[in-house]
Amino acid sequence: MTRAAAGCAALVVALAAPGARAAGHVAPTPSPGPAARVGSAIDRAWDQVTDSVAEALLVTRIRVALLDRLKEDGLRVSIAMHDGAVDLSGAVKNRSSVELAARVAASVKGVRSVRSRVTVADGTQGPEPPVARVVGTVERSVGDALLEGRIKTRLLEQLGKVAFKVDVDAADGIVTLSGAVPDAARKRLAGGIARGTSGVKDVRDLLEVRQ
Repeated sequence: MTRAAAGCAALVVALAAPGARAAGHVAPTPSPGPAARVGSAIDRAWDQVTDSVAEALLVTRIRVALLDRLKEDGLRVSIAMHDGAVDLSGAVKNRSSVELAARVAASVKGVRSVRSRVTVADGTQGPEPPVARVVGTVERSVGDALLEGRIKTRLLEQLGKVAFKVDVDAADGIVTLSGAVPDAARKRLAGGIARGTSGVKDVRDLLEVRQ
């Protein structure tokens, strides 16, 4: 798999329960910023570059699994991946999360191996993760991050590389879609995917159609 060009800023993506793979959909290397986001709030805390739809989908599934099992600590784990080999790092609050993070990542379909460098925070790790600061409460930040990750997973599964250009932001169940899609049909599909995701209260569709 071709790696991202040197100097490309790392972009943190996040990840859901195993589902259909996006095999055959190979995307160009996403550029920094909106082009490979899994929720704008998540991007402020996570850091990962992916080179294909299949890899982005796997990273997203791992992130969602970590959030689902580790809750707040799931926001504290960084994911790096290449060809199915996963490297976890970060400092978590709960000692039990150190071992659990590796087990959760290894349980996601498509993961070939896991190396974990996750440690227990010693109290001098600095401020809370950006997502927690932005949303205001840990419970809501985890819920919003999970919702963003689940929507992005479905977008990647059904839209392929087009999903790299769709930004997903959730706040207390209100989902905003922004970015660009190539035609009205895929704009409707993206909106329908978001509205059909459990936990979504309303969708604000700001997507633009650009040829």
